[in-house]
Amino acid sequence: MNDPAPPGHLPRQADVSPPRPPRIILCPGPRELPRPVSARHHARRFVGALAAIIAIGTAILMLPWATESSHATDPIDALFTAVSAACVTGLVTVDTADHWSFLGELVILILIQIGGLGFMVGASLLLQILRREVGLRETLLMQDGAPTLTVREAIGLSRKIVRFTLLVEGIGAALLTARFALDMPFHVALWQGIFLAVSAFCNAGFDLQGEYVSLLPYQGSLWVNAVIMTLIQTGALSFIFFAELASRRRWSRLSLDSKLILIVNTLLLVVGALVFLGAEWERALADVPTWARFHTSLFQSVAARTAGFATVNVGDFQTVTLFVWVLLMGIGGASGSTAGGVKLTTVGVVAVAVTSTLRGQLEPQLFGRRLPIALVFRSIAIIVLFVAAHFIATLSLSLTEDWIAGAEVAFLDLMFEAMSALATVGVTTGITPALSDPGKLVLCVTMFFGRLGPLTAAFALQRRQARAAYRFPETSVRIG
Repeated sequence: MNDPAPPGHLPRQADVSPPRPPRIILCPGPRELPRPVSARHHARRFVGALAAIIAIGTAILMLPWATESSHATDPIDALFTAVSAACVTGLVTVDTADHWSFLGELVILILIQIGGLGFMVGASLLLQILRREVGLRETLLMQDGAPTLTVREAIGLSRKIVRFTLLVEGIGAALLTARFALDMPFHVALWQGIFLAVSAFCNAGFDLQGEYVSLLPYQGSLWVNAVIMTLIQTGALSFIFFAELASRRRWSRLSLDSKLILIVNTLLLVVGALVFLGAEWERALADVPTWARFHTSLFQSVAARTAGFATVNVGDFQTVTLFVWVLLMGIGGASGSTAGGVKLTTVGVVAVAVTSTLRGQLEPQLFGRRLPIALVFRSIAIIVLFVAAHFIATLSLSLTEDWIAGAEVAFLDLMFEAMSALATVGVTTGITPALSDPGKLVLCVTMFFGRLGPLTAAFALQRRQARAAYRFPETSVRIG
């Protein structure tokens, strides 16, 4: 047996094992989260993209090859057409079928499709961002203080909207082509069907009938009227609404947002049709067969809110009809749709607040749900800003036409034209081609603002909302 080494004895070299090399453990870096879609950056890019599209469209429409006469178009008329098409308005200073060649019509169609589809996708993404409930996952993806969507979610939603748009437009084009083929060669009917289907779904109001007659030649066609009205309503109520309607199916399961859209939209359609039928029975409907007056009135009510088509002469409208039409145009369609105006739910929220106040309720309530007071404030602010913009546009047109150009244009026609541009509707009493160049530029600015104004206002107002750290003492003032 070996004795243990005495204290202080150093072991031999053979007894000492060599030191092991240190192990290097590679830790993976933090996984990068999907880059979120920021609401602020999304809105800026959207505005910039729309302006760039308008500039490119204007440059192409100014070319001689874009016109039937092979002469270059006046820059202001080219700009006006490009803005009207990209903002899916439908106001024109030159007739689409008579002035533009196939190239020009194709450019206008592309502008309409990009403007309508692009706005629907962009607005839907932005509204989804603003609606997103903030949880743990959203907190990790927060940027600039606003809830965000991941790139994958944004792409998924965009693809669904594109498929929905192309499907509806394709069905509409096929149905319209089948009807137009009875009156014209098939290749002409096909182009007319495609152009009109895209224009109707995007609520643009452009047509290829010529001589500024809109859809007057098909006034008595139930087929064309029904297809166009369906396309207009489908585009004006948004993909988000129809997606929820398809998934939930029952009234009790629908969100308050969708219920408000259904209620306000149906109410406006019925009221508009009845007002038109009563006011225009002996005026604009005088030459329309009795059996066709009912669907003709419904068509005007549908088109008045955002589409811009007409199967009667708008210049023959009574004063009361023009005034009611200004209101209908200002309301428009649903949020996230191709429609303009302040939107159905905005008006619905204010109506609920007024009704609740008249009932003595301290907070707006509907269908067992309570609306946030901040939402009511934002809705009122959007409507007030929209009315102020309409006032400025009408005043500007009055200055350009009465003062600068010296033209005698009725004030109601100017007010009607300003609202048609601001709400991106496109219905006109016939004064658009005769406007002065400054007046056309005023309408260009109005159409651009009207396309982006309500959405931008909703985004800006929601982002400015912040929880206060303190509250001021409450006091009262005299009202009424």
